[in-house]
Amino acid sequence: MRSEPRVLVLDGDYPTSLAIARELSADLDATIVGAGTSPHSRLARSRYCDVPAAIPSPDDPRYLEGVRAVLEVHRPDFVLPVGYGSAAAIEAARGDLPAFVSTCLPDPDAFETAADKRATAELATALGIDVPRDHSALVATLDSEGREPGALEALAFPVFCKARREAGGGGETTARVADPDRFWTVYDRLAAASPTGEVLVQESIDGSASTYGCGLFRLDGAVELRMAHEELRSVPRRGGSGTHLRLRRDLPLESAATALLGELEWRGVALVECKRREDGELVLMEINPKFWASYALASAHGYRFASRLVARTLGFEDCLPDRPPETTGEMTFPLRELYHYARHREEERLLECLRAVARPGVPWNVDRSDLGAWLTPPAAVLEGLPGATAEPSDADREAVAFTRR
Repeated sequence: MRSEPRVLVLDGDYPTSLAIARELSADLDATIVGAGTSPHSRLARSRYCDVPAAIPSPDDPRYLEGVRAVLEVHRPDFVLPVGYGSAAAIEAARGDLPAFVSTCLPDPDAFETAADKRATAELATALGIDVPRDHSALVATLDSEGREPGALEALAFPVFCKARREAGGGGETTARVADPDRFWTVYDRLAAASPTGEVLVQESIDGSASTYGCGLFRLDGAVELRMAHEELRSVPRRGGSGTHLRLRRDLPLESAATALLGELEWRGVALVECKRREDGELVLMEINPKFWASYALASAHGYRFASRLVARTLGFEDCLPDRPPETTGEMTFPLRELYHYARHREEERLLECLRAVARPGVPWNVDRSDLGAWLTPPAAVLEGLPGATAEPSDADREAVAFTRR
């Protein structure tokens, strides 16, 4: 074993990978092999990436071939998926990974339950945790009967719609619908984005505009690290990725999250998300079986899930910094907020978006010492530029993934 770990960080197109790479570099002096879908991905441009690599996206049939090629060339000690697509792919193939590389993921049945929001709700109900009332069967009947005018009067609006299964790629797979006239349009859009084409239709929990999350790292039957936050603003609104969050102790949430993951005998990291009714009662939304989009808040305030996970798996516990996490803190995510505005100008007000993220005394998630990486446009934007291709060329892959040693 090396004196410092070598870690393959996947999903280098995602901003979360930048926070994780910085954390692993600072805490464990790790050598970071950063894999994105382009030689110019965010992580490839980061000062914390020691070896950039370009591989296909997780939804490409060649994804695992690309991962294995990087593993064989660079021989990391640990492979760390960041997004759902890569986590699902590594989960399915981990029995075929080279013996020299480790990972830390839940058992397949536990991962499947967390990825399936209906199965998650059934588990929560069995544990006595409240879940939204479900109208999916009724909507399926109305759909099969031809969507007759007036049929939606049987639903109590607003409703909340979401893809039944977790999806990668950062697309919008949730929506709150208050206007019955918009329902089928939104339903069809989410069905098209859903991996299985299935959409859950539930009551909208509107007791608070906030979403509450509890991140946990669980290993060998015990919770190693736990953190709760309140998501004050998100994109899309009322369900999505946070753009303004703050830490908060939340004992009922932490207890429910611990019970859920304990029942699953979870191994690794996950985020349990809830809403609250008007009386303050928690209602489970989902289990996010991966590193979450707002992970930078946790990392910046001492909840170093990534470092702890790698260190505990590889036996580097003595290298972890000896400092307690902070109990208070806030963070805004300006690039995510402005990217949402750019795509929804007809619905959003620029000044309101700017005020939401430019809050006095509240830091941004952007690392000013690593601006070249943070200001790299999303892969979807780069692909739309003149002369861009949908994926890296074979020459690019060979130049970056196979000749960098």
